[in-house]
Amino acid sequence: MDAYTPIKGKCRFWREAPEMDDLYNTAIKKDDKRVVCTCFVEGDMWVVPTKDTPSDCPKHRMCRYYIKTG
Repeated sequence: MDAYTPIKGKCRFWREAPEMDDLYNTAIKKDDKRVVCTCFVEGDMWVVPTKDTPSDCPKHRMCRYYIKTG
């Protein structure tokens, strides 16, 4: 997923990108591959397994730039 493309239904400033170390590693199950989640306005970043990817930015209630895309 492009690191600068808004995710439909999520915050416009919230991005998800595959963890490059896991992307082509066949020993890691698909749901266990990591995703880098970033709010580039606030500068926050999280690395989580794909199965635990948040439905939206965890700090969306506190982000003054929060804009839901739809």
